[in-house]
Amino acid sequence: MSGKTYRANDVVSCVDEGEDGAMLYNPDTDESVLLNPSGLTIWTLLTSPRTIEEIAGHLAAANPGLTSEQARKDAEQFIQSVVPDFVIEAPNEH
Repeated sequence: MSGKTYRANDVVSCVDEGEDGAMLYNPDTDESVLLNPSGLTIWTLLTSPRTIEEIAGHLAAANPGLTSEQARKDAEQFIQSVVPDFVIEAPNEH
């Protein structure tokens, strides 16, 4: 996954559930997914194209107890769980 850029799929709607996270819905596939608060943070970052490294860097900075290695694993796991229905690979703009 290294070097690839990802962004939120434009057709997906996000319903913020407050401290519980959010729900994403893709009308094209009629699929939905629940996000925990960390997932919602990543989703918000993906309004602009981001690499796994950029996502991991933000997670590590926002969570002082989180190692960079764990932040990268978390970012990769999130992306794998939502591609291609909710997050799509974007043209590499970096």
